[in-house]
Amino acid sequence: MKRPLARFLGAVICACAVSSWADEAILQVVTEEFPPYNYTENHEITGMSTEVVKAVLAELKINADFRSYPWVRAYKTALTKPNVLIYSIGRNEKRENLFKWVGVVAPAKFYLFALKQRADIKVNKLEEAKQFLVGTFRESVREQYLLQKGFKKNVNIISYYDYKRGLTMLVNKRIDLWAMNEMVAYYICKNMGYVPDKLLSQAYFFAELSPEGYYMAFNKDTDDTLVNKLQQGLMAIKNKGILQKIHQKYVN
Repeated sequence: MKRPLARFLGAVICACAVSSWADEAILQVVTEEFPPYNYTENHEITGMSTEVVKAVLAELKINADFRSYPWVRAYKTALTKPNVLIYSIGRNEKRENLFKWVGVVAPAKFYLFALKQRADIKVNKLEEAKQFLVGTFRESVREQYLLQKGFKKNVNIISYYDYKRGLTMLVNKRIDLWAMNEMVAYYICKNMGYVPDKLLSQAYFFAELSPEGYYMAFNKDTDDTLVNKLQQGLMAIKNKGILQKIHQKYVN
């Protein structure tokens, strides 16, 4: 009789743990300024991914504290603190066992962008890009992928901390290629006064890089019950058509 009782008590404790998130409003959620996926407007964090995460939490009646940090800080916070939720995060081999993955919150495509005027840049295979200088955001999924494929910092990779700086370096020809998410690249171009289709060409498509899109994920020490709960919430808003409506709002 002891074992069934222990299992029952364990289930009750787990259920109470998940319930407490709704009651105590202590779920910490971190992200970065990465428009149009997540950005601060009128002192409120919004964007496509943000709306999805908030819809999931609303479905589950879980209150949360959203914080927008520089990416390296947000990433480190989620790596080191239990029960911290992070989004929009790309999924790759290096990160696979570092987090507990809830699910996809937004579509994403990644490219090496070149200036349209640079007719000398041809990249049919990723290996061919090693002869050029590539700009990458520090600790981004794109930088991690390129390093895994044999690119080297300060040889054919230059890291930066500001997304606009990447485009500035490309325009000023301090780099030859810009590793960036498609939607973010076009958003930055427009924000800086450029016409994306006239300025940029898609030199190479990262077909293997987080093909499902951007995820939300928990610190690896988070209780599985909470992770499963958010997975159920994500499925619920998908089945209700909420997820699709949010995506259409930003993609169209």
